[in-house]
Amino acid sequence: MTDLCSHTRVDREPAERHCVARDDLIQIQGKVIEALAGGHFRVQGDQGHEFLARISGRLRRFHIKVVPGDRVTIAVSPYDLTHGFIVYRSS
Repeated sequence: MTDLCSHTRVDREPAERHCVARDDLIQIQGKVIEALAGGHFRVQGDQGHEFLARISGRLRRFHIKVVPGDRVTIAVSPYDLTHGFIVYRSS
């Protein structure tokens, strides 16, 4: 007998989901080094690592412009340390 959800069954444990909460994201300071198409940017962290970062929804909503040379804070998932979201622009 199946439950209403297609990914679980009544006689088994529910399927595990790997969702990351906002509190679990790693905050990294860096500098935008290149603007790419579609709201993507290449960001170099203070330790020298490079990330591919997108603009977060809040920055899009309030039309905050990000240009190469800006100092930004990016939120990176602990599961994929090469991609992240730009969550704050310093200047």
